[in-house]
Amino acid sequence: MIIREAQPGDIEPALAAMSEAFGLQLRAPTVHTLVAASPDGVLLVAEEDGAVVGTAASVGFGPTAWLGGVTVAPQARGNGLGRQLTEAAIDALGERETILLLATPMGQPVYEKLGFEVEGTYRVFSSGSRRPEKTVELRDVTPDDHDAIRALDRRATGEDRSLAIDASLEGAKATPDLKAVALNPPWPALPIIGDPQAATTLLTSLIEPGLRIAVPDENTDAVNLLRLLGREQRTVARMRRGPAVDWRPDEVWGVFSLFFG
Repeated sequence: MIIREAQPGDIEPALAAMSEAFGLQLRAPTVHTLVAASPDGVLLVAEEDGAVVGTAASVGFGPTAWLGGVTVAPQARGNGLGRQLTEAAIDALGERETILLLATPMGQPVYEKLGFEVEGTYRVFSSGSRRPEKTVELRDVTPDDHDAIRALDRRATGEDRSLAIDASLEGAKATPDLKAVALNPPWPALPIIGDPQAATTLLTSLIEPGLRIAVPDENTDAVNLLRLLGREQRTVARMRRGPAVDWRPDEVWGVFSLFFG
Protein backbone atom coordinates (compact mmCIF):
# COMPACT_ATOMS: atom_id res chain seq x y z
CA MET A 1 0.00 0.00 0.00
CA ILE A 2 1.36 3.41 -1.01
CA ILE A 3 -0.02 6.80 0.08
CA ARG A 4 1.13 9.58 -2.22
CA GLU A 5 0.12 12.90 -3.72
CA ALA A 6 -2.34 12.52 -6.59
CA GLN A 7 -1.00 13.00 -10.09
CA PRO A 8 -3.08 14.18 -13.08
CA GLY A 9 -3.86 10.59 -14.05
CA ASP A 10 -5.18 9.88 -10.55
CA ILE A 11 -7.90 12.55 -10.58
CA GLU A 12 -10.55 10.50 -12.38
CA PRO A 13 -10.13 7.32 -10.25
CA ALA A 14 -9.91 9.43 -7.08
CA LEU A 15 -13.19 11.17 -7.87
CA ALA A 16 -14.73 7.81 -8.74
CA ALA A 17 -13.72 6.48 -5.32
CA MET A 18 -15.26 9.52 -3.63
CA SER A 19 -18.41 9.24 -5.73
CA GLU A 20 -18.92 5.66 -4.58
CA ALA A 21 -18.23 6.51 -0.95
CA PHE A 22 -20.38 9.65 -0.81
CA GLY A 23 -23.20 8.54 -3.11
CA LEU A 24 -22.54 11.39 -5.56
CA GLN A 25 -21.45 11.77 -9.16
CA LEU A 26 -18.27 13.83 -8.91
CA ARG A 27 -16.64 15.05 -12.10
CA ALA A 28 -13.85 17.58 -12.48
CA PRO A 29 -13.77 20.39 -11.65
CA THR A 30 -14.65 19.83 -8.01
CA VAL A 31 -13.57 21.34 -4.73
CA HIS A 32 -11.02 18.51 -4.58
CA THR A 33 -9.39 19.45 -7.88
CA LEU A 34 -9.33 23.10 -6.77
CA VAL A 35 -7.51 22.07 -3.61
CA ALA A 36 -5.13 19.77 -5.50
CA ALA A 37 -4.07 22.67 -7.73
CA SER A 38 -3.51 25.04 -4.79
CA PRO A 39 -0.01 25.56 -3.36
CA ASP A 40 -1.57 25.31 0.10
CA GLY A 41 -3.60 22.17 -0.59
CA VAL A 42 -3.07 18.51 -1.34
CA LEU A 43 -5.05 15.57 -2.67
CA LEU A 44 -3.68 12.21 -1.57
CA VAL A 45 -4.43 8.74 -2.91
CA ALA A 46 -3.78 5.31 -1.47
CA GLU A 47 -2.66 2.92 -4.20
CA GLU A 48 -2.68 -0.88 -4.06
CA ASP A 49 -1.75 -3.05 -7.03
CA GLY A 50 -2.05 -0.03 -9.30
CA ALA A 51 -5.60 0.87 -8.17
CA VAL A 52 -6.77 3.85 -6.10
CA VAL A 53 -8.35 2.41 -2.95
CA GLY A 54 -8.46 5.52 -0.78
CA THR A 55 -8.31 9.31 -0.85
CA ALA A 56 -7.81 12.25 1.49
CA ALA A 57 -7.34 15.98 1.00
CA SER A 58 -6.45 19.02 3.06
CA VAL A 59 -6.18 22.76 2.48
CA GLY A 60 -4.80 25.61 4.53
CA PHE A 61 -6.42 29.01 4.98
CA GLY A 62 -3.61 30.70 6.88
CA PRO A 63 -3.88 29.77 10.58
CA THR A 64 -6.83 27.45 9.94
CA ALA A 65 -7.13 24.39 7.73
CA TRP A 66 -9.68 21.78 6.65
CA LEU A 67 -9.63 18.06 5.98
CA GLY A 68 -11.98 16.44 3.49
CA GLY A 69 -12.50 13.77 0.88
CA VAL A 70 -11.35 10.95 3.18
CA THR A 71 -12.54 7.67 1.68
CA VAL A 72 -11.54 4.02 1.73
CA ALA A 73 -12.80 1.47 -0.78
CA PRO A 74 -14.78 -1.41 0.77
CA GLN A 75 -12.11 -3.99 -0.06
CA ALA A 76 -9.43 -1.94 1.74
CA ARG A 77 -11.30 -1.28 4.99
CA GLY A 78 -10.47 -2.73 8.36
CA ASN A 79 -6.72 -2.13 8.29
CA GLY A 80 -6.53 1.45 9.55
CA LEU A 81 -6.13 3.00 6.11
CA GLY A 82 -8.62 5.79 6.88
CA ARG A 83 -6.53 6.87 9.85
CA GLN A 84 -3.30 6.67 7.85
CA LEU A 85 -4.77 8.84 5.10
CA THR A 86 -6.09 11.35 7.62
CA GLU A 87 -2.73 11.59 9.38
CA ALA A 88 -0.94 12.06 6.05
CA ALA A 89 -3.33 14.86 5.07
CA ILE A 90 -2.77 16.55 8.45
CA ASP A 91 1.02 16.24 8.09
CA ALA A 92 0.83 17.90 4.67
CA LEU A 93 -0.69 21.02 6.28
CA GLY A 94 2.30 21.82 8.48
CA GLU A 95 1.67 23.98 11.55
CA ARG A 96 -1.89 25.33 11.88
CA GLU A 97 -3.69 26.77 14.88
CA THR A 98 -6.98 24.98 14.17
CA ILE A 99 -7.92 22.13 11.86
CA LEU A 100 -11.59 21.65 10.98
CA LEU A 101 -13.64 19.00 9.21
CA LEU A 102 -17.18 17.80 8.60
CA ALA A 103 -17.55 14.18 9.67
CA THR A 104 -19.98 11.41 8.80
CA PRO A 105 -21.00 9.05 11.61
CA MET A 106 -18.61 6.44 10.15
CA GLY A 107 -15.65 8.81 10.17
CA GLN A 108 -16.30 10.54 13.49
CA PRO A 109 -14.69 7.88 15.74
CA VAL A 110 -11.50 7.99 13.65
CA TYR A 111 -11.25 11.76 14.06
CA GLU A 112 -11.99 11.60 17.78
CA LYS A 113 -9.02 9.26 18.24
CA LEU A 114 -6.88 11.88 16.49
CA GLY A 115 -7.88 14.58 18.96
CA PHE A 116 -10.83 16.20 17.16
CA GLU A 117 -13.92 17.22 19.09
CA VAL A 118 -17.46 17.88 17.93
CA GLU A 119 -18.48 21.54 18.13
CA GLY A 120 -21.74 21.47 16.16
CA THR A 121 -23.63 19.96 13.25
CA TYR A 122 -24.57 20.83 9.70
CA ARG A 123 -27.96 19.86 8.28
CA VAL A 124 -27.85 18.61 4.70
CA PHE A 125 -30.85 19.14 2.40
CA SER A 126 -31.76 18.24 -1.16
CA SER A 127 -33.70 21.04 -2.81
CA GLY A 128 -37.13 20.11 -4.12
CA SER A 129 -38.75 20.52 -7.53
CA ARG A 130 -40.54 23.73 -6.55
CA ARG A 131 -38.65 26.97 -7.02
CA PRO A 132 -40.12 30.12 -5.44
CA GLU A 133 -40.57 33.20 -7.55
CA LYS A 134 -37.73 35.70 -7.38
CA THR A 135 -38.55 38.08 -4.55
CA VAL A 136 -36.36 41.10 -5.44
CA GLU A 137 -34.08 42.25 -8.19
CA LEU A 138 -30.57 40.92 -7.69
CA ARG A 139 -27.40 42.20 -9.28
CA ASP A 140 -24.29 40.71 -10.79
CA VAL A 141 -21.09 40.87 -8.79
CA THR A 142 -18.48 43.18 -10.29
CA PRO A 143 -14.70 43.37 -9.77
CA ASP A 144 -15.26 46.38 -7.53
CA ASP A 145 -17.18 44.10 -5.14
CA HIS A 146 -14.51 41.46 -4.71
CA ASP A 147 -12.79 42.88 -1.63
CA ALA A 148 -16.14 43.44 0.09
CA ILE A 149 -17.17 39.84 -0.68
CA ARG A 150 -13.96 38.46 0.80
CA ALA A 151 -14.64 40.59 3.89
CA LEU A 152 -18.19 39.21 4.13
CA ASP A 153 -16.82 35.68 4.05
CA ARG A 154 -14.13 36.41 6.64
CA ARG A 155 -16.77 37.86 8.95
CA ALA A 156 -19.08 34.85 8.53
CA THR A 157 -16.48 32.06 8.70
CA GLY A 158 -13.63 33.59 10.70
CA GLU A 159 -11.27 32.40 7.96
CA ASP A 160 -9.63 33.64 4.80
CA ARG A 161 -11.13 31.36 2.14
CA SER A 162 -9.91 33.44 -0.81
CA LEU A 163 -9.02 30.27 -2.72
CA ALA A 164 -12.68 29.25 -2.94
CA ILE A 165 -14.04 32.79 -3.17
CA ASP A 166 -11.84 33.74 -6.11
CA ALA A 167 -12.84 30.56 -7.99
CA SER A 168 -16.53 31.43 -7.54
CA LEU A 169 -16.89 35.12 -8.37
CA GLU A 170 -17.75 34.82 -12.06
CA GLY A 171 -21.54 34.61 -12.27
CA ALA A 172 -22.01 35.36 -8.57
CA LYS A 173 -25.10 37.32 -7.50
CA ALA A 174 -25.65 39.77 -4.67
CA THR A 175 -28.44 41.77 -3.12
CA PRO A 176 -28.39 45.41 -4.28
CA ASP A 177 -26.90 46.56 -0.96
CA LEU A 178 -24.22 43.81 -1.04
CA LYS A 179 -25.25 42.58 2.40
CA ALA A 180 -25.18 39.00 1.12
CA VAL A 181 -23.68 37.17 -1.85
CA ALA A 182 -24.46 33.90 -3.61
CA LEU A 183 -21.22 32.56 -5.03
CA ASN A 184 -20.95 30.49 -8.20
CA PRO A 185 -18.33 27.73 -7.93
CA PRO A 186 -17.55 25.60 -11.00
CA TRP A 187 -19.35 22.60 -9.42
CA PRO A 188 -23.01 22.26 -8.35
CA ALA A 189 -23.43 24.27 -5.15
CA LEU A 190 -25.06 27.44 -3.87
CA PRO A 191 -22.77 28.91 -1.19
CA ILE A 192 -24.43 31.98 0.35
CA ILE A 193 -22.80 34.27 2.89
CA GLY A 194 -24.06 37.39 4.62
CA ASP A 195 -26.79 39.14 6.55
CA PRO A 196 -29.63 36.69 7.35
CA GLN A 197 -32.41 38.76 5.79
CA ALA A 198 -30.44 39.38 2.60
CA ALA A 199 -29.30 35.75 2.50
CA THR A 200 -32.93 34.63 2.72
CA THR A 201 -33.65 36.68 -0.38
CA LEU A 202 -30.78 35.08 -2.29
CA LEU A 203 -31.67 31.53 -1.27
CA THR A 204 -35.34 31.81 -2.18
CA SER A 205 -34.49 33.54 -5.47
CA LEU A 206 -31.68 31.30 -6.71
CA ILE A 207 -32.34 27.80 -5.42
CA GLU A 208 -32.62 25.22 -8.19
CA PRO A 209 -34.08 21.69 -8.03
CA GLY A 210 -31.73 18.90 -7.05
CA LEU A 211 -29.04 20.92 -5.27
CA ARG A 212 -27.41 19.64 -2.12
CA ILE A 213 -27.36 22.49 0.39
CA ALA A 214 -25.90 22.26 3.88
CA VAL A 215 -26.24 24.84 6.65
CA PRO A 216 -25.14 24.98 10.29
CA ASP A 217 -27.76 23.65 12.68
CA GLU A 218 -27.37 26.88 14.69
CA ASN A 219 -28.74 28.82 11.71
CA THR A 220 -32.35 28.01 12.58
CA ASP A 221 -33.78 30.44 10.01
CA ALA A 222 -31.92 28.68 7.19
CA VAL A 223 -32.88 25.24 8.50
CA ASN A 224 -36.57 26.18 8.67
CA LEU A 225 -36.54 27.69 5.19
CA LEU A 226 -34.83 24.65 3.66
CA ARG A 227 -37.40 22.39 5.25
CA LEU A 228 -39.96 24.24 3.12
CA LEU A 229 -37.83 24.20 -0.03
CA GLY A 230 -36.45 20.68 0.06
CA ARG A 231 -35.95 17.43 1.89
CA GLU A 232 -33.53 16.82 4.73
CA GLN A 233 -31.04 14.06 3.99
CA ARG A 234 -28.71 13.78 6.95
CA THR A 235 -26.48 15.62 9.38
CA VAL A 236 -22.72 15.82 9.61
CA ALA A 237 -20.63 16.84 12.61
CA ARG A 238 -18.42 19.92 12.53
CA MET A 239 -15.24 18.92 14.37
CA ARG A 240 -12.10 20.78 15.26
CA ARG A 241 -8.64 20.25 16.70
CA GLY A 242 -7.31 23.41 18.27
CA PRO A 243 -8.95 26.64 19.47
CA ALA A 244 -12.48 27.51 18.35
CA VAL A 245 -12.75 29.83 15.34
CA ASP A 246 -14.70 33.06 15.80
CA TRP A 247 -17.39 32.54 13.16
CA ARG A 248 -21.06 33.45 12.70
CA PRO A 249 -23.21 30.42 11.79
CA ASP A 250 -26.27 32.61 11.22
CA GLU A 251 -24.46 34.21 8.26
CA VAL A 252 -23.65 30.88 6.54
CA TRP A 253 -26.59 29.97 4.29
CA GLY A 254 -25.03 27.38 2.04
CA VAL A 255 -21.65 25.66 1.71
CA PHE A 256 -19.13 25.21 -1.06
CA SER A 257 -19.04 21.52 -0.22
CA LEU A 258 -18.89 19.16 2.73
CA PHE A 259 -15.10 19.47 2.45
CA PHE A 260 -14.70 22.89 4.05
CA GLY A 261 -18.17 24.36 4.47
